[in-house]
Amino acid sequence: MTFNQKICSTFFLATLFIFASCRKSGEEILALLNDSEAAEILETAVSTKTAGFTAPTIDMAQIIDTYLNSCNVPGDTTLNKSKVAVGASYNYTFNMDWLVTCSNLSVPQSAAVGIAGNGTFSSAHWNGSDVTTGDLVFTGLSPQETAYIVNGSYELEGDLTGNLRNTDPTLSCSTELQITNMTISKTTYKITGGSGTAKITGSSSSGQQQTLNGLLTFNADGTVTVKVNEHTHSF
Repeated sequence: MTFNQKICSTFFLATLFIFASCRKSGEEILALLNDSEAAEILETAVSTKTAGFTAPTIDMAQIIDTYLNSCNVPGDTTLNKSKVAVGASYNYTFNMDWLVTCSNLSVPQSAAVGIAGNGTFSSAHWNGSDVTTGDLVFTGLSPQETAYIVNGSYELEGDLTGNLRNTDPTLSCSTELQITNMTISKTTYKITGGSGTAKITGSSSSGQQQTLNGLLTFNADGTVTVKVNEHTHSF
């Protein structure tokens, strides 16, 4: 190698080192979430495919069915749920408790439900781990009603890593759901209606933070439509 070639080689390596040093990794950058990415995070928080909010809630509807005659008697159970499939998987433990309140004639009126969970999930663009807490009220318990009606709150808090763009961002994420009049069929245990609001707060290790709000619509065909600003996404 000639003297000039050595100089050029050294210059190239130095330039490459400076360029690499100036780049920040995905963990150092919160790649600000756009509306579609936020909608996908909401999907993981809600969908049964990732053991989101709807999974333990539907399980709870089936459990309540067997405790309608246990007026004012607290109950609790633990569910271990896991599934591996193409595009989505999960491994969760849910601790669930409930109390059915009845009328003076022993007709069930409502059930207060608590959910505490933790686990891991993966989807097409996101994977992570979180802890979940839910405070829900089930009504529509009388035999004449064809569907349970669910109202309350559900929160998920943990770490997410995105498989998107060029950064694969890692962030701490808190997702808060407020559910209004979500209906669950007593015969099929499918969700048939209702709505909700959502707030997603993402934080990077460097302290950057972003909050986005969304709307949820539970459709009669069992799908859910999420809207974040002008972006609409159904699953």
